[in-house]
Amino acid sequence: MSRGLSQICYATRDAEATARALAATDGVGPFYVAEFEHRDITFRGRSIGNLSIKVAFGYRNDLQYELIEPLQGDGGFFEELLDGRREAFHHTYQSTCEDYDAVIARYAANGESVAYCGVAGEDVRFAFIDATARLGHFIELLETARMQDDGSAAILRAYDRMREAAQGWDGDRPIRPLAELFDG
Repeated sequence: MSRGLSQICYATRDAEATARALAATDGVGPFYVAEFEHRDITFRGRSIGNLSIKVAFGYRNDLQYELIEPLQGDGGFFEELLDGRREAFHHTYQSTCEDYDAVIARYAANGESVAYCGVAGEDVRFAFIDATARLGHFIELLETARMQDDGSAAILRAYDRMREAAQGWDGDRPIRPLAELFDG
C-alpha cells in the first residue's frame, strides 16, 4: 500500500486537457479521472459548504501528478493561484502517519495556517496549509494514519495500481476512468 506517496498538484481549468498535455509532452500517465466531493469546507475561516472537483491522477516514475479542476465556484481556493492562467502549480503532498492535528499545530506555530479544509471520502479530514509566502504553494495534509487504520484506504491501493500502470506505459489511452481500478 502507498505509504510513501509523494505528489505534486496543479490546479487547472480543464483536467483532461492538462492530462493529455502532460502525457504527450512529459510522458506522465496514464491519468485516472473521477469526480469527488469535498464536504464541510472552510476557506480562510469562512464556511463555504460542499463542492465538487474533477481530479486526474497519473505517475511518472514514483512521483504522482494530481490535477484538480473545480466544477463550481470554490470560493477562490483553486482560483487563487490560477490568476487567469489555464493551470498553475498548486500544492505538494507527502504521506505521513504523524498525528494530523499535531502537524497542523506545527505549521501554525511557524506562521503557516490552514487555508482550506474539509472532509472527503469516508469522513477523512484534509487540510491545505498556506505555505505560499515561504514556498509559493500550498501543502496538503490528510489523515493518512486513520485511512490505513480504518480500512478506508482503497484509494491508496488504487495509487499502487496507477504506479504499476505507468511502468513501461506506451502512451495508449492517456485518460481513463478511476473506476476501472476498482473493477474486479
